[in-house]
Amino acid sequence: MIFDASPLRNRPLAALAIALSPVVLTGMMAVLLTTDATRGFAMRISRENSVIEYVTAGLMLMGGVFGLLLAWRAKGSGKRWWVWGFFLVFSVGMMVVGMEELAWGQKLFGFDTPAVLEGVNEQQEMTLHNLPGLHGHSDMMWTTFALGGLIGIALGRRALFAKIAPPVMLAPWFLMILMIAVPLIWKDYSGADNRLLTLFHRMDEFNEMLIAIASYLYVWLCARRLAGAHGSGSDSNPTGTANA
Repeated sequence: MIFDASPLRNRPLAALAIALSPVVLTGMMAVLLTTDATRGFAMRISRENSVIEYVTAGLMLMGGVFGLLLAWRAKGSGKRWWVWGFFLVFSVGMMVVGMEELAWGQKLFGFDTPAVLEGVNEQQEMTLHNLPGLHGHSDMMWTTFALGGLIGIALGRRALFAKIAPPVMLAPWFLMILMIAVPLIWKDYSGADNRLLTLFHRMDEFNEMLIAIASYLYVWLCARRLAGAHGSGSDSNPTGTANA
């Protein structure tokens, strides 16, 4: 077997579907953006304050909540402090990213940007990632996330990291995120521009959605792995807690 399907109760087809999903989704998005009849639609759902951004925020926030429950369950089951601590930090990070996508509620409720941020924020929003030094470098953050995931998969062969390592089936997600991010880094530093780089640039919000899905899947699969280790869990319960 190419993928360890144990978190999915040894269902290799389900593991394969998860592994192939980023390739299919990215291919579909590329077709939508390069086809005259669908380009306008694809760009509308890709812009800020639109469908893809809200999906990203929702997945990050839900995954963050599930991750906090996972950290609590890992701690309660006697896992080492750095195992449940990693889940805790990762989950808080997901929630921060989700709130950043919503400008900490500003995009939903329309309140004014605090004066302390309005003068320095590149988009005059209540966000941290648009502050000087961070604004315009999302591709570096994406690359760091993807490389971290791939390194985590490699370290998963060691017993020390097995509890927190991403399942191998998530490797295509990290590779696809890298495939979109790396050309944009090259574009930023080389000044090069062509139709392919323009396509990657138009997929920036889509790439953030891939990161959100991969993060959610990571928390969900880790919860199932933890539940499996204790002989419990449910297909429909992302936190691995018993259903009532």
